[in-house]
Amino acid sequence: MQPAMLLIFDLDGTLMDTWDEIEYVFKRVFNRRGVPLDSDKLRMAVGLPLGKVIEKVYGREDRELEDEIRKEFLGMNPRKIKLFSGLEDVFHLPAKKAVFTSKGRLGTYRDLDFLGIREFFDIVITSDDVSNPKPDPEGIIKILNALGERPEKTFMIGDTEMDILAARNAGIKSIAVTWGNRSEMFLREFKPTYIVRDPKELVKILHAHL
Repeated sequence: MQPAMLLIFDLDGTLMDTWDEIEYVFKRVFNRRGVPLDSDKLRMAVGLPLGKVIEKVYGREDRELEDEIRKEFLGMNPRKIKLFSGLEDVFHLPAKKAVFTSKGRLGTYRDLDFLGIREFFDIVITSDDVSNPKPDPEGIIKILNALGERPEKTFMIGDTEMDILAARNAGIKSIAVTWGNRSEMFLREFKPTYIVRDPKELVKILHAHL
């Protein structure tokens, strides 16, 4: 029996446009501390677990700051996130679908439910479900094992170098999207299997592999 196609999606910057909310929360918390925020540095850190993001933009580990930012995210109302336009067609492809994100479990399910897309995924793996985050392949391997699929027809779809490297480390194909938190020029340096500039191009590539 031929293996089914398996699509593994990153969240922030890939499925969801979350940048406005991320920047808003960090600015709000940093302003309360009287600390300037480098938004460019923050954008380049998106894709890492929250603790690592804080290290990048704050200059050191700070569990209290991490808890404060997490609490701010979970209290956001109204939300400032949205699904990237055109991705609806991807959800209806005849393939198994999964999420592998560096975001924590609580925030991940809250976002999926807010956007009404949780039902499309056979499995969701968050930073709380792995010992080793991206670019380690642990999350991808967990997904493959849970769904009984093989690497040959599996794609990791994401907007950062961590997604590309995790895919390579797991022996699967990578599709880098340019509508997220990294530029096309930056992503090309990591040699993804494919680079796509809009969801229509993504659907076209995936259709060719069905």
